[in-house]
Amino acid sequence: MHWLTKHKVVIGINLLLFSLILLVSFIWEFSPLRVEGVDSERLIHYTIHIILLPLLIIYLPLKLIRQRSNSGKKAYFAGLILCVLAGLASATYTHTVSVPGSFLFKIEGGTKQVTDPDYDHSGENNSYMTFTISTSIKGYDKPLGPAYFYVEAFLHSIFYCFYMLCYLQAYGIMHKHKLKEKLKQQQLDVLQYQLNPHFLFNSLNSIRGMLYEDVSEAKKLLLEFRQLFKHHFDNKQHCIALKQELLLCRHYLKLEKVRFEERLNVDLKVPSECEIMLVPSMSIFTLIENAIKHGIGQIPSGGTIAISVAKQDKKLSITVSNPINKTARQADGTRTGLANLEARLALLYRDNFTINSERSDDQFSVELQIPLKKDKTGE
Repeated sequence: MHWLTKHKVVIGINLLLFSLILLVSFIWEFSPLRVEGVDSERLIHYTIHIILLPLLIIYLPLKLIRQRSNSGKKAYFAGLILCVLAGLASATYTHTVSVPGSFLFKIEGGTKQVTDPDYDHSGENNSYMTFTISTSIKGYDKPLGPAYFYVEAFLHSIFYCFYMLCYLQAYGIMHKHKLKEKLKQQQLDVLQYQLNPHFLFNSLNSIRGMLYEDVSEAKKLLLEFRQLFKHHFDNKQHCIALKQELLLCRHYLKLEKVRFEERLNVDLKVPSECEIMLVPSMSIFTLIENAIKHGIGQIPSGGTIAISVAKQDKKLSITVSNPINKTARQADGTRTGLANLEARLALLYRDNFTINSERSDDQFSVELQIPLKKDKTGE
């Protein structure tokens, strides 16, 4: 079903056109309103003119040209040529297979008769040519000269030019949207690459400190470090299920628990229905890391990090609170984690997120609110 996704715009437009063709192909009786039937001949001719010919002569060649060339000028120039060819093919069809005038509009002309109300008796202005919109495919009442063929080909070409311009405009909008999405993904990747060395540096610092105190405990740290990175690199999506994010956090907390021992406690409150919600990868991890570095790490007696998740209207609310020592010197750090998190949130959710912090005498909390979205891959 990949081709449905690839050509969904054109398929949708042509389904809409076919619906309109089917509507005008009904034989309506307006007094009283009823449908007498479907003019199958009209349906076939209109479908060939408005759907089949532009698909074969304009859409498919332009699709091939767009794949091989990124030049917009070449596409428009080639499109004009293809529209002329489609106009000639359409006019040829009406003068051979179908009947002249089987298109949505027809050209009529000739010489006015004496009985016509607007007949000019001086004989100077009795030639005429008219352009009419018609739902009839009966053809012309009078014999046609070659000029009618060229006029029809020209007018049909103008119609196909409109089709071509609509297609190229739609393609341009889609292409621009794809470029924006690709750029966003590249920006997210860059931020992810920035976060990995920062995360690696902080974790290795913990292990280095333990090597001088207890080698066996340092080995435990290395095992947790291995599990932590294995889980992190196995999940390369920019958004993961909350359950996976919490598993990553638990590995990190085990690693830090060895270092801080009884100084570090965690109070985790997460409803089971929230575990399938999508969150930015390493978002809660970043908040916990910040709470340990600037909170627990600055208090000799340690404290408890409170992590709570809840649904609020159409938002997922994540709150991380930690005790602080207001008299202690602020811990050194590049602040890469929080700045990185805010930048990623802006790319993922634009303005549809909030991140607020609140500080009291002995407590600091950060609340993150993001749109509710389920992880469909995990269901």
